[in-house]
Amino acid sequence: MKRWLRVILEVLPSVLLALVAFVLLLAVVGFFSSKRSQAAEGAGRKQLDPAAWGADHVGQPLPLYTEGGECLFCHRHQVGTTWDTNKHNRTIRDAEPKEPAMAALLDDAKTKEFAAEVQLLMGDTRAQRFLKRAEAYGHADIASVKAEFARGTRAKLVDADSAKWDSEKFAKQCAGCHTTAVDPETQAFATVSLDCYACHGDSPVDHATDTTLMPLARERKDSPAAVSSICGSCHIRFGKSKSTGLPYPANFVAGDNLFRDFEVDWSVLDATDETKKLNPADAHVMDNLREVVLYGNEQMTCLTCHDVHKSTSAKHRELPVTKYCQHCHTASDPIKGHKRYTVHSERCEY
Repeated sequence: MKRWLRVILEVLPSVLLALVAFVLLLAVVGFFSSKRSQAAEGAGRKQLDPAAWGADHVGQPLPLYTEGGECLFCHRHQVGTTWDTNKHNRTIRDAEPKEPAMAALLDDAKTKEFAAEVQLLMGDTRAQRFLKRAEAYGHADIASVKAEFARGTRAKLVDADSAKWDSEKFAKQCAGCHTTAVDPETQAFATVSLDCYACHGDSPVDHATDTTLMPLARERKDSPAAVSSICGSCHIRFGKSKSTGLPYPANFVAGDNLFRDFEVDWSVLDATDETKKLNPADAHVMDNLREVVLYGNEQMTCLTCHDVHKSTSAKHRELPVTKYCQHCHTASDPIKGHKRYTVHSERCEY
């Protein structure tokens, strides 16, 4: 064998090893440089005071609002035809035996008798809770047993061995986002599920001739901050009321500045520990709200993508692809590539 070839063969492993080490070093340096750059970018952005604008109803009596049935008398064609199946209207609903969660409760020998006491269901496609009406007005008892779902419609019972009723948990943890017009002092609600008032506020009589009086009406053109307050009042799961200490807003009325009384932990968006990172569902909500509320970026709100009355987010397909899309879509295929993920919430116990 020629001498030069023998020399090459002798040094080649060392050269390859050095090359691999160099590439790994570049990757590590690039990763931490990116993290420092992101941190510096966030730290360098001017933050607004979320509580600086508007007013709220904290400490005031609950408004005498117009009930949804009256609203649907006039809006029966635009909204009424789909309201029965709308997810906001179904945050709490009658516990029909054909519901998968109820079927699971009835099929399990440990909970079959308990199922006879269940009157209402709370939740949707990820988890559902069993409720019954309490003796006190505007209160509900919540069962310790719960139903969880994977990617199908089959319900799996959790804590079925010791099913019992809790008379306080619903009022302290759930009522603010699953019912309408909760009294901050007694936690009594006026209506199960979300009525029109939850998003549109206290409708003045004159709104029929002047729609600018109604929050979220097209002609009113609410500011992105006002829209974010309305949506965030239920969809932020990382905050608490300063006045009550409860994990939901105190006497929020559409048009209020939510953030005058509701403290939000925005730091959950910056977690680097994989076990503490937000799932895409919560992350895309919190990211957009932080952009509007803290940084004044008003290019997009929840309503840019979501049509609440039609229960669709089809509008988001018409928007340009941005980095924000990567909360739910893969970077390599931001149009059709959807991330598979699960949602767990300590706040909502699933």
